[in-house]
Amino acid sequence: MNKIEIHLRQVEEAMTLLDMEEVMGVVAVLRQVKKQGGTVYVFGNGGSHATAGHFANDLMKMCRIKAVCVGDMAASMTAWGNDTGWENMFYGTLNGMVKENDCVFGISCSGNSENVIRALIGGKDEWVVLCAGLTGQTDSSEINMIGLDGLVHVRVPDIRVQEDVHLMVCHAMVRELQAEGM
Repeated sequence: MNKIEIHLRQVEEAMTLLDMEEVMGVVAVLRQVKKQGGTVYVFGNGGSHATAGHFANDLMKMCRIKAVCVGDMAASMTAWGNDTGWENMFYGTLNGMVKENDCVFGISCSGNSENVIRALIGGKDEWVVLCAGLTGQTDSSEINMIGLDGLVHVRVPDIRVQEDVHLMVCHAMVRELQAEGM
């Protein structure tokens, strides 16, 4: 078996391990944000940033849910990171911008990305808004300790597979919301 076949089989396995209750829990959060007229602020690092941008676009275009990819606000994000520490790059950008009825949505394969965790904790404890996200298979990660309103785990160790499945889950959630006329 070549590397391509191995990867595709791992993606297939990861898809069978998805917990549909977790996925529908995140859909319920997004549905609530739309109903309340809020905005979804999506963020992550590296490949997760790419997924965040794609997801924000799909939420706006296909579901008519206001969405922002925080990483696309590079000037603000890098200013906060440079001036107050990189753990604050998302938090600082969002602080003062997030309002009632909004959602902060973090994507972290490890579940331990300090800047993602900091912004999610800000959402939960300070701004008191809905909080959701996508993560990898680690049940002992920091993202699991926050008590998010919705969190999907991709229960395989390979980060490349996690990233593939995160995007697939985003597409599936958008399709579900579209089917509901959202």
